[in-house]
Order: sequence, then C-alpha cells, then structure tokens
Amino acid sequence: MWSWIMENARGLSAVGTFLTLLVWLFYAQLVLYSFRRQRRSRLLINQAYGNDTSSICLLSNMSHEPIYIQLLLITLRTHDNETTCSVTDLDRSRGDHAEVAGHTVTRQGPLNSGQSMATGTFNNLVLQAARENRLIDATCDDITELGLESISMTAIINYGPDGQAIGFERDFIIQGEADDDDYLRIRPRTVATNRLKDRRSQRRMSRWIQRMN
Repeated sequence: MWSWIMENARGLSAVGTFLTLLVWLFYAQLVLYSFRRQRRSRLLINQAYGNDTSSICLLSNMSHEPIYIQLLLITLRTHDNETTCSVTDLDRSRGDHAEVAGHTVTRQGPLNSGQSMATGTFNNLVLQAARENRLIDATCDDITELGLESISMTAIINYGPDGQAIGFERDFIIQGEADDDDYLRIRPRTVATNRLKDRRSQRRMSRWIQRMN
C-alpha cells in the first residue's frame, strides 16, 4: 500500500489540490451569494388593518441597508382606462396647506432597514389620485363613482452608494360593490411584491421619474 502511494504521489497530490480548489470555490460562492443578498434591495408593499379600501398601504424595508423613497405612484384601472398619478406628496386637491415639518407634507424620505411606513388608506390614496387627475370633483369622497377594477401601488426607491433607482410594484383587485357607505373590498393580486427589473418596466419607470420630477 505504502509503495503504491509513493509511486502515485504526484497524481494523488494533483487530486488533492483539485479537491481543495473545489472546496475553496464552494466557500467563495457562499461568500459571494451572501454579499449579493446583503446588497440586494427589497421592499414589501403590503395591506394592513383590514381587507377593504379603508385598510392601510404599508411599505416595509427588508433591505440590509436604509433606502430612500423617491416616488410613490398609484395606477387606477377601469374597464377601458388606466391613469397613473404620483401620491408622493400629501393630498393638496382641496387647497389644504399643511405646515412643512418632517413628513407632514410628503411620503418621500429615508426608511431604515427593518422599518415600515404607513402611506395612508387605499381609499384616500385613490381619492387623491382621482382628484388630481380630475376624474372626480374635488369635494367627492366616494370612489365607487370611478368604477375601478384594480389598482397598482408602485414605489421607486434609491438604494446603495450609487443611488440607483429601483422600482417595486404590487397589484390589488377591487371586488364587489359598496352599500350603505361601506368600503369596497380589496385584495392583493399577487403573493409577493414585484421588482421592476425587465427592460419594459425600466423604461416605464424612467418615464415616470422624468414626468413626476
């Protein structure tokens, strides 16, 4: 046995070197995967406190580092129309002038890792978008007049040292009809928040940034 090992020492040494290299490559892949996971931004758009349009639209930063919310958009969809509006700032359609103090006039700003921000109820976000696009009168408080089938909430954030703009979107389906001043039912269309990473979504996001800014 010993003589066989001595005769094949070079070959065994090469095999050992190759196996060691494979082990190091495996650990390097683990380190790279962990690094990319930490650097990857992740934002959740959730529904909280109910399952109708009086529920809260919640943004949760699940990234490893803080993010900066640049734009918050809502898309209103009916049977034959689609309208996208920025709801980054609070509702100004009724001529209210809130004092400029922190987040009293805007939903724009930093969000630390692990923190959440309530952007308001879906009902108020829809009303704000509809009023600013003159889909309803400024005094109207009833979104049933819009005939909505679904809405999309889109958040465009800046993340990382280069301040790259990244978009996240989630669709919500409007269900049923509201009677006796009740709110419309609403539920997420998808299980998770979608990251806007394909070319078409990137071009759409760039147009939004140029138009809203």
